[in-house]
Amino acid sequence: MKREDELNVDLGLAVLSVLIKPGQTITRDIIAEVCGCNVYRIDKLEKTAVEKFKRRAYQRGLHEFIE
Repeated sequence: MKREDELNVDLGLAVLSVLIKPGQTITRDIIAEVCGCNVYRIDKLEKTAVEKFKRRAYQRGLHEFIE
C-alpha cells in the first residue's frame, strides 16, 4: 500500500496532467508545490522514472532510440 506522501504526489501529477495545456511548461517548484513535496523529491522521482524507462527500452530492443 502506498504511503500518504506517495498518494499526494500521484494526485498532484494527475491534477497537473489535466490542467496543463499541450506545449505548456511548468517548473519543478510548481510541480512540487502542487504535489505537496519538495523539489528534491521531484528530482528523485524523475531520475527513477528515466532509469526505469531506459531499462525497459533496452529490454525491448529499443536502445537505439534512447540518447
